[in-house]
This record gives sequence, C-alpha cells and structure tokens, in this order.
Amino acid sequence: MDELGVAAPGTGRRERGGAVAAVVAAAVGIAVWAILVLHVAGGVAGVDPLRHTLSDYVVLPGGYLVLGIAAGAMALAGGLLAVDAHRLRAGRAVVLLFASWAVAMAVAGIFPTNPPGTPPDVVAAVHRYAGAWVFAVLPVAVLLLARALPTAPLAVRRRLTALAVLTGLLAAGFLLAHVPIVVLGSPAFALLGGVERVLYCVVTVLLTATAHACRTAVPA
Repeated sequence: MDELGVAAPGTGRRERGGAVAAVVAAAVGIAVWAILVLHVAGGVAGVDPLRHTLSDYVVLPGGYLVLGIAAGAMALAGGLLAVDAHRLRAGRAVVLLFASWAVAMAVAGIFPTNPPGTPPDVVAAVHRYAGAWVFAVLPVAVLLLARALPTAPLAVRRRLTALAVLTGLLAAGFLLAHVPIVVLGSPAFALLGGVERVLYCVVTVLLTATAHACRTAVPA
C-alpha cells in the first residue's frame, strides 16, 4: 500500500493466497493429529505400524470416525488447492487433478478397507481404487502446478518440483508393491505399513509446500 492508501496490484490476491495456505496447513495439522491418535490407540491394541497400513486402523473402536476426520481434513486441503490453482489460472487440467484428488480422498474415508485377514468386498475395492488415485495423482498435479506458476520465486518452484518427484517415486513404489496382493492375494513386501507412513508424511509436507508456493505467486 502506498502513501495514498492505495493497495499495490496483486495485494488482495496474495492475501487470499495467504488465507488459503493457512487453512491448508491447519487441515493438514488436523489430519496428522488424527493419525497420531490412531497410532497411540493402535499401539495399545497391537497394530503393527510396519506391517499394517493406515486404513487398517478401521478395526479399532472409533477408528472409522478418526480415519474419516483425517481423510476429510486432507480432502479439504486438496479442494482448497484446486481453488487456488483456479485463482492462479494454472489451467483446467491442474484444477481438475486437485479436485479429483480431494474427491478420491473423501471417498477413501467414506468407504473403509476390509479388516486384516478377511477377503475384500466391494466397499474395500472402492477404498483401494480411491487410495491408488490419491497417491498417483497428487505428484502429477503438483508438477504441473509448479510449471504453471512463473510468478512464484524460482527457488520455491524448484523445491516444490523436487518434493513432487520424491512423492511420485515413493508412491510408485508403494503402488507397485500392491501388485502381488492383487495377483497372488498376498504381499511380496512385508513392510508396506512403514512405507505408507513415510509416504503419508511426505504428502503432508507436499500439500503445505504447494499452498506456500501458491501464496507467493500471482495470476499470470
């Protein structure tokens, strides 16, 4: 704002971007809190964090609700990033990818997986396909967004790209490890839970970093 009280061009957009970044960070924080609660309860119940996936916490009392809170918070973050991508004119493909990620996250929270040791049903299949989309599409959406933010600082875009690539590699490994489960009915790698938890942590960092990158940019 200058001495006449006139706001500089783009100030309002940056303020909106800052508000979105703050809400995304808060939503991610709620999701992390919910997962930590499940880990504490799961430790008492004997859930192995290295072998069991996060979705397996659905067997705990109240597990479905807490998983739903985590998924809903993450879906909110993804939806806000879709809105931010639209605000920054990042392109229809980017907006749709973030929006589809948010929907898939919500679907994965609504439709639970099958309890460990039981055969998967239709609901579990919906959960798995939604979860696969969640892990597969986010790195792509962020990479496209990073290319569509020429007004963001170069260092910010480079960090965002590096995080997206890291997330993509981890997601590819995690998804490929599920092929033996689909084909043979049993995992070839016993520590899927540990890999998923690392991937989940990276995803939370990627979401907050993406919101920060959007905050530093203005529409092209």
